[in-house]
Amino acid sequence: MESSPRKAKLAQKLTEFRQRSQLKEAQKLLIKLDIPLDLCQIFLPNTAESHHLEQWLRQSFPWQSGQIDWDRMSASTCVKWHEPSAPMFHELCQTQQLLNSIVNVVWFSAAQPILAMPLDVVKLSLEAIVAEDWDTWIFDPCAGWCVEFYHEGTMCYGRI
Repeated sequence: MESSPRKAKLAQKLTEFRQRSQLKEAQKLLIKLDIPLDLCQIFLPNTAESHHLEQWLRQSFPWQSGQIDWDRMSASTCVKWHEPSAPMFHELCQTQQLLNSIVNVVWFSAAQPILAMPLDVVKLSLEAIVAEDWDTWIFDPCAGWCVEFYHEGTMCYGRI
């Protein structure tokens, strides 16, 4: 009987250690991306917050083979992109009148944290953000839009 509470306490300590380690890695990522730590909120993998944001993205847009199925989205727009993609993204933000709201950044890798920051901060570090993983989604659940940078060279935008 005594081992069960000890196992639970050990499991809790392991979880706390893992989260501290993930947080340190996320902070290193922000430094690498040249994003000020005080302007960004970090949602670690496998937390309620990250699951909520992932679920919003999955349920708000139609998906096919690991990317949003933009053909099924009315009024979506897709363009070919290659380095540098920042000017195209800035133009898209201006054309679609995307305000400097708090947006989320999600990468293909489930091990990456989800980041929340002002859109203007994303604009400043876009090249590094997109280069971080195969695919990148930048979205605003409140305004209902998403921009997807797909590894085959497309940048797509749509609203729900």
